[in-house]
Amino acid sequence: METKELEAIFQKYLGIPYRHGGRDMNGVDCLGLVYLIYRDCGIEIPDNDGREYTKDWYKVEPDRYLKGIRRYGKEVPLDSLKPLDLVYFKMGRAVTHTGIMVDEKSFIHVLEGTRVHISRLNFKWERRLAGARRFIEADVERKES
Repeated sequence: METKELEAIFQKYLGIPYRHGGRDMNGVDCLGLVYLIYRDCGIEIPDNDGREYTKDWYKVEPDRYLKGIRRYGKEVPLDSLKPLDLVYFKMGRAVTHTGIMVDEKSFIHVLEGTRVHISRLNFKWERRLAGARRFIEADVERKES
């Protein structure tokens, strides 16, 4: 996939509001966003684990999200992140947040009470970063304009 195509996909989702369980352009949660972006890139991942999840699911089963993520792709060293790598974060005591790398230092995501946006992987996020997964081996093709 060319860089311009990938940028267009990311741009398509910027500004969509957070909605718990959302899986469409009217609202998404972080997993819904990841699911939709990967689908646009031709990468099929499930949009849930087949069980209902409440807003406080992590209090009952804190490792649920992490167990689900580890079934797909392969683990990536955190010092070699690339566009389209899935990154996941520990927010409090459990991994409850995810996003997709836009470039080597930024990721697209959505948090409760916000809209889809791109954040720098700065100290604030690096200290929460729990891991990364790669679903494709091919590098994003970079072309000079």
